[in-house]
Order: sequence, then C-alpha cells, then structure tokens
Amino acid sequence: MRHWKWIALLCPVLAAAAEPPRNLMAVVSKGLPGIALYDAATDALVCEKQLDPAPHEAAFSADGRTLYVPIYSTANIGQPGPDGHTIEFIRTSDCSVEATMDLGEVKRPHYIEVGRSGLLYVTAEQNQSILVIDPKQRKVTGLIPTGSSQTHFFSLTRDERQIFTSNIGDRNLSVLDVRSKRLFTTINIGTSNQRMTLAPDDKWFVTNLWQSNKIAFYRAQNHQLDFEIPVDGSPFVARFSPDGRFLYDMGMPPRGAGPGGIRVWKIDLARRTVVATSSEDLGQGTGSLQINPVNRQVYLTAYSGKISVLDPETLKLVRQIDAPATPDGLFFGRVR
Repeated sequence: MRHWKWIALLCPVLAAAAEPPRNLMAVVSKGLPGIALYDAATDALVCEKQLDPAPHEAAFSADGRTLYVPIYSTANIGQPGPDGHTIEFIRTSDCSVEATMDLGEVKRPHYIEVGRSGLLYVTAEQNQSILVIDPKQRKVTGLIPTGSSQTHFFSLTRDERQIFTSNIGDRNLSVLDVRSKRLFTTINIGTSNQRMTLAPDDKWFVTNLWQSNKIAFYRAQNHQLDFEIPVDGSPFVARFSPDGRFLYDMGMPPRGAGPGGIRVWKIDLARRTVVATSSEDLGQGTGSLQINPVNRQVYLTAYSGKISVLDPETLKLVRQIDAPATPDGLFFGRVR
C-alpha cells in the first residue's frame, strides 16, 4: 500500500517534469540553415530543423503550436542567389514539418506577422506586395501593393487596419490600408531605413535611419513625423518595452569604437533621450532584438554566432547562449 502512495505522490511530479515548455524562443539560422527552438524560461535547446535554401524570419501561431517560416534565400535583399518560394509550417512540439505551402511564382517571402484574426501577412518584395494568407486553407487570399521592391520589413496594427513598411533602399516608407488592400500613401524620408516596429498602444511606428544615426518616430494616426532621437552609432532594429515606456535599439557603434560590432541603446520615451548604452562585446553582425516575456530581459542575435542576454535596466551582459550558425530572426511564443 505504501508503494502505491509513493507512486501517487510522484506521478504529478514526473508528469510536470515531462511537460514540454510552455514559452518558446525561436531562432532562425541562415547558416544551419533552418530554425532552432529553445525553452524561453531556461534557454535550453528544445529542437532544430534544417530548411533549405535559407529562412530569415518566422512567426508563431496564436496558440504557439505552429511556427510559420518563410523560405527566402541564402542571399540578402537585391543580391543574386537561390529563390525560396515556400512557407513551412513547423510543429513546435518537435520541429517536424506539418505542411509546406508552395507560393508558386511568388519568390523570396521574407518577413511574416500573424494578425489577431489568425491571418498571415508576408512580404513578397519581388512582387512589390504583402501577401495575405489563410493558414487553415493554406491559401493566398489577397495581395496588398507596397509600391516598392525593397519592402523587407513591416509592422501590422493590432486592429489589422494598417501596415507600415520599411522600404530599405528606396528611402521611403509605405502606409497600407489592409481592408481595402491598397497603398494609402508613401512617406519620403530621404535616407535608407531599417526595420519597423510599433508602440504597444499603436501610437507610433518607428524605423531606423541608420545612415543618419537617428531613430524616427511617426504618429500612426496621421503618418506624420513626431520626433527623432540621435544615437552614437547606426541604429538597426528596435523594440518597445512591454509597458511602452522605453525603446531598445540594436545597431552598430561608430567605426573603431568597439568592443565588438554591436551596440544597444535604451531610450526613455518620456524624456526622449538615451539613458543606457551597452559597453561589452556582443559579437558582430546585427540580427534581431526582442524582449523575453518570461524574464523581461533583452535578447539579441549576432551573426557571429551568439544570443546575448542583457539586463533591461543597465544593458549589462547577463549571459550568452550558443546559437546555430548566423542566427538572424528571433521570436517568442507561448503554447496554449
């Protein structure tokens, strides 16, 4: 009888130990090439999957059970190389391929976001458009013109009414009306820009004027420039803190200003000034930056092969995690 009691007591413990992680971190590797999933609470590697020729970005489904991975190219934007033309549906439980969606004549799908409706929005820069995809039917249900063959990144408002795109080499931004599937307006900014992010309350859309050493904040309500914040380097990719009080931006320090080839800035939005700057070697080659929802720490990828974890208050290096070769996109999701 005592043995049965011990088994009854141990079963819940063993079951808990065997449960898969509920919070996941996805790292997209250009060098694997493919994706790696980690436990977002422990940083432990869960599984990997090779995907040819090379993905750059990914997005979790709303329930966290699927990772959508557009297959782009081994090349960067505008460079010659193989053209990917699929979106892989990856099971997050074991990194197996659930399905492959072939986009046919649409080549090099790159950045992807999942709307609250469950629809997928994916850049198709060679087609100068963003694809709207129903993941249940695995079917393209619409195309939204961007007016640019340089639309590499975008942000989608939470109500799925507007998309703001970064058109890297065209020196402009596009504002898209999602419901009418049309290009609403183009914002000329006079310099190359990198990436796009939205404030948690959709107040601002933000891009990096990396050649001008400034971060530009535009009002989502009227698409006008609100303000710019200068930094000592070339800003590249930004993310807001969950409460919207701060912006974290990763970029490159001035030439010879090291250590390393990456610098991170923390901006206090109430004061509109930089309040912390990283000072340690975070590697070479700017990949991606995100805030881990589990521990609120700042995670970033460097092409040189590490994931760096920074203290959100001071930007001091907390630890580094081994990553598959040339880590790029970095994303968090919760399995429900």
